[in-house]
Amino acid sequence: MKKVFLAIVSIAVMLLAGCQSNVERYGEPLIFTTGTTTGVFYSLGAGISTMWTNELEKRVASQASNGSIENLNLMRKGEANISFTTVNIAYEAYNGVGSFEGKQYGDVRILGNLYPNISHIIVKDDEKYNSIEDLKGTSFVFGAAGSATEVESRLVLEAHGIGEKDIKANYVGFTEATDLMRNGQVEGVNIYTGVPAAAATELISTVESRVLSFSESAIDHLVEEYPWNFAYTIEPNTYDKQPEAIQTVGQYSTIVIDESVKEETVYQLTKELWENLDYLQKSFSIAKQFSPESAVAGTADIPLHPGAERYYREIGVID
Repeated sequence: MKKVFLAIVSIAVMLLAGCQSNVERYGEPLIFTTGTTTGVFYSLGAGISTMWTNELEKRVASQASNGSIENLNLMRKGEANISFTTVNIAYEAYNGVGSFEGKQYGDVRILGNLYPNISHIIVKDDEKYNSIEDLKGTSFVFGAAGSATEVESRLVLEAHGIGEKDIKANYVGFTEATDLMRNGQVEGVNIYTGVPAAAATELISTVESRVLSFSESAIDHLVEEYPWNFAYTIEPNTYDKQPEAIQTVGQYSTIVIDESVKEETVYQLTKELWENLDYLQKSFSIAKQFSPESAVAGTADIPLHPGAERYYREIGVID
């Protein structure tokens, strides 16, 4: 019995030694939560994770999720280290407001902003809908439940004087929203993503529809009241039958990381992200909108991780 006990102890020691070796080699390992399998976050996250793993010999595993809000909740609970989100959701988590009321996540940090998400308020090409205010009393797709699109759609409509009681709300993703528009079940939708938006292009090309400009007062309100928002112009002819510029608002998609990840690790992750931009641009068209200068813009006072801050200071993006 004593020999059996000693054998078990020996095996346990070997296993612990193996675990320690793994920790020393990989650091965490890092879990990177992304988005649904049909979205930009999922494929882009897989590509960035692979690049990091190959360049740094540090294991970074991408993982599908339901998107921004779930990602921050997974990080808050210690089930992920890195995530994609939008600045508004990171702001809510960091400050314990909105979707994170009573669930503050003060340890979330910015690694870097990537590309702007822009609100495309798309309506049926009908003379009844000349402004966003005209959507009052109609059926409208806010976005998937719990998504950044849903949160932003609510703010956009409120800025134009439309409360949730004034409209029939639908909560589905972009693909389902296009189907609802095509079937005549809704009059409008917010496609909230980068420009040009593939979902907007598909919707406009298959359904008689168009993108509406925001009112000037609504833009002023959204930018002044919500620190993640900025005014944005969709240039003429970005979409079919769009001869004029469209005035709207946007915010950045961002990579966030837990404060506990080591400074040197985050420095290396940030450095490799930006020094391999050409590699990402070959595989992901959205990566053509990435720039180090934008990486620290519009962060709504959410702190940079010290490792990321060190890199941005090194390249002169921040003083």
